[in-house]
Amino acid sequence: MRGDNVILVGFMGAGKSVIGRLLARRLGRCFVETDDMIVARDGRPIPEIFRQDGEEAFRRLEAEAVEALRSKTGDVIATGGGLPCREGRMDALRALGTVVWLRGELPELLARARRTGARPMLERRSPEEIAALHRARVAYYAQADLVVDTAGLGVDQVVARVLAALRERDAARV
Repeated sequence: MRGDNVILVGFMGAGKSVIGRLLARRLGRCFVETDDMIVARDGRPIPEIFRQDGEEAFRRLEAEAVEALRSKTGDVIATGGGLPCREGRMDALRALGTVVWLRGELPELLARARRTGARPMLERRSPEEIAALHRARVAYYAQADLVVDTAGLGVDQVVARVLAALRERDAARV
């Protein structure tokens, strides 16, 4: 049986955390962030996990977070940008509920991501490498149930679009 969570996916800077918090408030639901789950469980900030243990160790912690999400019902969940980008992860997320891709244009996503603090996946990467990372991740994000384009929109506008897409999807199920 499919879960009733709303799971937000997208590249760094897509607004998953900000949109997720406001969306949860508007829906009267709890908000869960997979990165917060990892930090709480590991006891270190994500940039420190990357520095000390490497990306693969962090990806294993993400896999554990996905397992832990199975106990969630009716929540709004924001995933880390790379969490869905492993074989089988989008299927696992779709089993938890409705997956919504917050899609944006790469320059805008990067500008937002750089404003909001340390991003281990952006460190020491050329613009070409970042563009390649984005292209590789889009193939996973595109497996989402719903796509909401965030280009040029403010937080309230994106939340309104997500709510409209969810209502439309629910109406189509009846």
